[in-house]
Amino acid sequence: MTNSMRLFYTLATILLFSSSSFSQELHWHSWEDGYKKAKKENKIIVLDAYTEWCGWCKVMDRETYTVKSVKDKIEAKFVAIKLNPELSGTYVFEDNNYSGEALIKKLSKNKFRGYPTTFFVYPKNGNSFMEVGYIKAERFAKILDKYEAKN
Repeated sequence: MTNSMRLFYTLATILLFSSSSFSQELHWHSWEDGYKKAKKENKIIVLDAYTEWCGWCKVMDRETYTVKSVKDKIEAKFVAIKLNPELSGTYVFEDNNYSGEALIKKLSKNKFRGYPTTFFVYPKNGNSFMEVGYIKAERFAKILDKYEAKN
């Protein structure tokens, strides 16, 4: 086999594996775009509250949100939003402006306990529910079913 053929097969293999891993990524929206989309389409928001320093947040990104069954359920019935409350910004919710930390306090009804936390927000009526901590994919899929049934 020639060097150019080896190079071709190596590049083809890299492209094949990298494109398949990109296809597993969930499409995350910003708060502004996701909230508007959820209201317009009457979908539930799955809000991943995370920080850069949170190790379990990174594990959940790798081991829960990339699982096909979880990804497919979220993309079909929910709008996925990632929010780092430690970053500066203003977030509009129910016609009020909030900082990231204030929004998390509002959604948690002042009972926020740490990262990661997943919020399920119903834009139609403003209700929100939270699941605290790292959640494995199998359990997370069941949690998605529970909150989808409430819609």
